[in-house]
Amino acid sequence: MSLTTPTQSGTGFLTFNSLPPRIWLTSSSPHASEKSLQYWKSEGFDATHLPYSSQDQSSYIRTLKSLHADLELGETYAIICFGEAASVVLKAALKPMPKLCALIAYYPTTLPGPKTKFPALLKVVVHVAGLSQISAPAEMYNESGWKCYRYERCRSGFADPENKNYEDVEANLAWSRTLACVRRGFRREVDLEPVVEEMWRGKYESVGKDEAKGSLKVVRNMTQASPHVTILPTVEGAVGRKKLEEFYREFFIPSLVEDFEIRLVSRTVGVDRVVDEMVVCFTHTDEVDWILPGVPPTGKRVEIAVVSVVAVIGGKLVSEHMYWDQASVLVQVGLLDPKVVPKKMRNEGLKRLPVAGAEAAKQLVEPRQERYNGLLKDHGLLQGLNALNGINGH
Repeated sequence: MSLTTPTQSGTGFLTFNSLPPRIWLTSSSPHASEKSLQYWKSEGFDATHLPYSSQDQSSYIRTLKSLHADLELGETYAIICFGEAASVVLKAALKPMPKLCALIAYYPTTLPGPKTKFPALLKVVVHVAGLSQISAPAEMYNESGWKCYRYERCRSGFADPENKNYEDVEANLAWSRTLACVRRGFRREVDLEPVVEEMWRGKYESVGKDEAKGSLKVVRNMTQASPHVTILPTVEGAVGRKKLEEFYREFFIPSLVEDFEIRLVSRTVGVDRVVDEMVVCFTHTDEVDWILPGVPPTGKRVEIAVVSVVAVIGGKLVSEHMYWDQASVLVQVGLLDPKVVPKKMRNEGLKRLPVAGAEAAKQLVEPRQERYNGLLKDHGLLQGLNALNGINGH
């Protein structure tokens, strides 16, 4: 098997030359959720909860304004606030709060106006629950240097795992935006590529070796708290380290035929996700359970474009989502004939199914004009537009 990936070097996932950056979580709850605290701690931050009480607001504000008091020279801190406490903190932060570098407000009961200006060096993000704050803007503000994100289908509490209004998808999206803002505030960068490279080595370099050891190597780099892998085209995968180890041991690793090859085409690294665009090639000489489950070997060559989205928390893989065009796979192994069109659709003018074979993956690696728009040409849709199919174009 061939695996073409970049060579990585470095000393570790996250290294600080000082004390862990300080983060305060503040809400009307007497305590923060353990999951939230653990997320921040796993990312290398010192997270502490500050309870908010509307009955003693003046004391709360005095505490807010003294949060910098015990910080060392050069240290800064961030505040993550929720609900009514978020409204109070946003108002207080209009005037400079010493050493406050980032402020993230979830579903404040009162929103700042679009022209509100916070101190120039303070990074501010506001998350709005669309169903609870219908007057909130649908877009983010850029004019004054702070951002507001609206989550249309959510109610206040959508980011709290212990709240009845919790929404996992939107909570994860908000987490990514929050983490990005906090890292900008602290001027800290994290390199996620070594984590992904380790995952690749664990999965794809186990061909012909001990499947049990290979599967254990994969899950070793996953979080303890319910990691999951979802292979969308065939709905394969698992949730939890035990089930994932079983999936890789019994189905994934044994399916990696000898000439299985991955060519990385592009990589986009986000604050907590890495998106890989790649071309996967193999000869179907054995059952490949996660791509063609139950299909006997056909001996056919397969080339497909694949996208992998890996999410990382605290240097550990928490999820991977994989996508590809399954119709293209079926065409290449002979299970789908593009020329076989249902009679009703053929009578209505459909000449072939709108699917592509290996040419799609080839076009990703080497775009060539003559490969484009073949289906449009077959259906006579390019008449008078010769430049589009390369006859007179470049």
